[in-house]
Amino acid sequence: MRQSHSRTPSVPGIAVVRTVLAALGLLLATPARSSDPPAVEPALRLGDRASLDGALIIGNEAYLALPQSQWAGVDARAFHQWLRDSRGVSKYRTTYLENVNAATIQKHTRRLRWRVKRNGTAWLYYAGHGVTLADGRRAVVPIDVSGPAIDTAALPLETLAKDILRNRRIKRLVVVVDASFGEHSRDGFALVPGRAVPEPQPVSEANAKVVYWLAERAAGDPQMYPVAKHGLFTWTVLGGLRGWADGAVTGESDGRVTLHEAQVFSSGAMRMLGRDGSPSVDSREMITSMVLSQGGGLEPFPGLEVFEALAESDTAQRLAAAEDRVRGDAEAFWRDTMAMVQQGGPEGRAALEAYVSEFQDASIKVEREVYLPQVADARRMLLNYDESAPPPIPPQGAESAAPPATCDDLVALEGAAMMGELSSGVMACLDRRVSSERLQTTKNKVSRLLIVNAESTKSWATWETLVQRHLEDVDRSDPDLCFRYAVYLHKQGGLDVAEEAIRWAGYALENKQVWEPPDFVRKVNGLHRLRAEAANRLWMNAAAVHAKTPGPGTDDMAKEYRGLAMSFSREWLDYARAAGQKTEKAYQLCRSAAGAEMFCAAN
Repeated sequence: MRQSHSRTPSVPGIAVVRTVLAALGLLLATPARSSDPPAVEPALRLGDRASLDGALIIGNEAYLALPQSQWAGVDARAFHQWLRDSRGVSKYRTTYLENVNAATIQKHTRRLRWRVKRNGTAWLYYAGHGVTLADGRRAVVPIDVSGPAIDTAALPLETLAKDILRNRRIKRLVVVVDASFGEHSRDGFALVPGRAVPEPQPVSEANAKVVYWLAERAAGDPQMYPVAKHGLFTWTVLGGLRGWADGAVTGESDGRVTLHEAQVFSSGAMRMLGRDGSPSVDSREMITSMVLSQGGGLEPFPGLEVFEALAESDTAQRLAAAEDRVRGDAEAFWRDTMAMVQQGGPEGRAALEAYVSEFQDASIKVEREVYLPQVADARRMLLNYDESAPPPIPPQGAESAAPPATCDDLVALEGAAMMGELSSGVMACLDRRVSSERLQTTKNKVSRLLIVNAESTKSWATWETLVQRHLEDVDRSDPDLCFRYAVYLHKQGGLDVAEEAIRWAGYALENKQVWEPPDFVRKVNGLHRLRAEAANRLWMNAAAVHAKTPGPGTDDMAKEYRGLAMSFSREWLDYARAAGQKTEKAYQLCRSAAGAEMFCAAN
């Protein structure tokens, strides 16, 4: 943090400047803590797996020619840990970077697009300096950029997103940015002194594949949370993803945190802490229903009373920091004043008059937002308010319009779904219910009706989409549906779906105990075979790629897939032997992957 410097007492406005910074919560010097915030790291190990996802995490903190972006590295490492341990993104599909220039960012952005598998999510997290360009676009600032070159050297978020989405197989790109696009850097001082800050464009929702989740949706300044040693935005995001956001929209917890819940929680948590942050909140229902965290290990929200205590402590600390800064400036100014007084003459009088003028009305103002839980209650009530309102009375003599298709009676719709006779209106109604239904059991039934109808009409592309959504976002505990989806993907034979086939075969095996003989042996043996064959296919392809373009990256990938092939083929071989099934194919795959007979020998 910058130190106060002695100056002549003719420079006015210092107390006002310090007061504004304190009001924004940007001063980093704090007194002893009276209330510790709940920890958001280490990340929870939820057992989830996002084998299709890929991620690029960047923390730019130690700038060469700009103010430091304090705790940007801490924020980036914590988000990286969440992606790995809670979300379940493979380390082989994740790149973590600190203090990198434009060329490095662009290189790894290009690599990210090929680390994401078909229908997977690409994650781009950035903590550091941001800037609003002259045309209103938001851009991230590489580590080696100087002030005069910031407008030409910064990298627009839209450009990075477009580069990643050159891989059309990517289902979604989530861009999470903890940076300011206003005047100040994280230390509270101007990023580029004297630079006019343009008005940023509204956070874009134009691309159906891209979600921008930004610390500030306007030209706000970065907010730090010194007691947690994090940026305020990242701290609230990580807390929400730990489970604090479960039920933030509807008030009912279901063991999952959606993107919408996490965004709403982050915005509300800032106000609970007395801060005035305004992070972006996406409004597109089909995107914001995306599940980010799930499982029995999620943490409950610490409680409003905890956040109220944190707000009291935070306000007191910001007030004390602002007062200390004003007193420090006044003391430095006084030393300069006394030096001039000792010289005597009219200069001494002018110095005393300047000091009185500057500090006689010295004051500090720290704004604190007030969180009212009734506002959240009102938002929840509004979710279904229109549905419960009585329909408008049509004018006399007007022809009655056809009533909209309804999907309230799920039992009555079962027969039509089994015959593949659900109308387009009913299907649209059911699709909306999948996104909006609060009760998990009802959501499950609604989703299954759509799946049954698609199967009955042999609309396999639609069936695949519906099953994927059901397993990803609704329920994955049914081993039969996991089994059928894994087999469906495996029969496609493509490398881009091999990992997904392995993934869902694994989920089916986790719940295999519900099967009865003889289905048990047939299905379990088939799933072991599927995993072994799919892993062997991935290994052979990775080995061929490494032979063509040798390097550490391709070598690591080949080793990873060979390890999977060895493990899954041996598991298949062991099960086939124990269950009295044919073992020739299993032994061949095991012997090929291991390269040694001893590995595949019977115990």
